[in-house]
Amino acid sequence: MDNSYQLHREQYIHLLKADLARYPSAPDTLPGYERVPDFYVPHEEERISKEAALHLAQGVGNFRTLGVEDTRFVTEIFYESALKHVKEKQHLTFEEVLNQRMYGELFFADSIDTNQWKITVINRLYTLTYNWNITDNLVSAPELWVYTGMHQPSGWLNGQFPESHTEVQQLGNTLDAFRWSLYDEIDGEKIDPNRPGKAIFDRMTAYYKAHRKEYIGLRNEELAKYPELDEIYSKTFSREVPELKEALLSTLETTDGNYSLSSQISPYETDGSYVINNFQYMLNRKLKNYPEYPLTSWIAGKDIYSKQLAKHLWEIQFFYYKYAVCFHWNIVTDEISDLIIRTSEPAIDEKETPILIPAK
Repeated sequence: MDNSYQLHREQYIHLLKADLARYPSAPDTLPGYERVPDFYVPHEEERISKEAALHLAQGVGNFRTLGVEDTRFVTEIFYESALKHVKEKQHLTFEEVLNQRMYGELFFADSIDTNQWKITVINRLYTLTYNWNITDNLVSAPELWVYTGMHQPSGWLNGQFPESHTEVQQLGNTLDAFRWSLYDEIDGEKIDPNRPGKAIFDRMTAYYKAHRKEYIGLRNEELAKYPELDEIYSKTFSREVPELKEALLSTLETTDGNYSLSSQISPYETDGSYVINNFQYMLNRKLKNYPEYPLTSWIAGKDIYSKQLAKHLWEIQFFYYKYAVCFHWNIVTDEISDLIIRTSEPAIDEKETPILIPAK
């Protein structure tokens, strides 16, 4: 992996600089946040320093980092430790933490020198900053500011999103703006402060319904980018496993026996990736050593194919380890149908019976 990254390093740097240019500079002040001195991030074992954890993440994730938000592998390392500080400072319950996370987060980028950048990630719980060297993908000097509960100025950071160069990026900015702005509405007691999630989803759903025509066009464009169905490789997955069907369908909404995208993800779904991620999560749970598979899948990429069956109906096919999954998606109604799961493994009774050799 690292050899591939080193071979194409100049191309990576070109892509990263182009993406960094989209992001605004971080705000000069952080109202309501307090810096945590001597920020230490424990890994799986506290004997492992944060520097060692960061070096490990850099070595694994360098060739998959194509933009600023791909550095989330870093913020995930810090996430548990950051939440610990937040809970100690504000005495928040788990539900209150989830509510604050519903407002989303904002990324900012400031140049330190030609290839060194300072990345700032702000959400309504904490602010995280770190230096990022785009020549070797190494992250260093992480710092944490914890939100203390002081109300932030009305409209703070509204509209502070990266420039949009594609329709998908524009859509993401619009939905993220909904989430971030709800902080001010809650302060005005326009919505239930204990249920910001519902208000966010209601607003996104309203936007989704009002822009259904644009969604249809965008989805057709995004789905057409996948290669055509792989009929040859799919033949190696010969045995259906209907017992897994219920698990995958449980990630969808159901009405009168028909399944469709969850109303929570419909506004974000443009190419089937949310459905596929949820299906893969359920398949993970059926695999041995399943905690390893999400990382492996992230490194190796996704194996997805598509075929337009009718004006608004697409067949989507993806391969995931020993499974091949195929389903139909109506991009107007969001209905998911004709789900088929096959495996490359033979049935138990098809395997050869071992020959038992008597002990001497």
